[in-house]
Amino acid sequence: MNSLVWILAGALILISVWLSQAVSQWWLLLTFLVSAYLVVSGITGHCPVKIFLRKQLGEAADDDDEED
Repeated sequence: MNSLVWILAGALILISVWLSQAVSQWWLLLTFLVSAYLVVSGITGHCPVKIFLRKQLGEAADDDDEED
């Protein structure tokens, strides 16, 4: 589950940087928000994205995330 969260965050950052170059500089706000969320999540240990993904993927997603 941890790697899925990191992949999702990295993809959002890459997409927003590309959109900032292709469409508008305002897309860099998405990069800022994702990065700020990663910092806060790292400090607090609380990750709502994991909770959301667990609900969407079902209980099988809990098997590979024993270190929480």
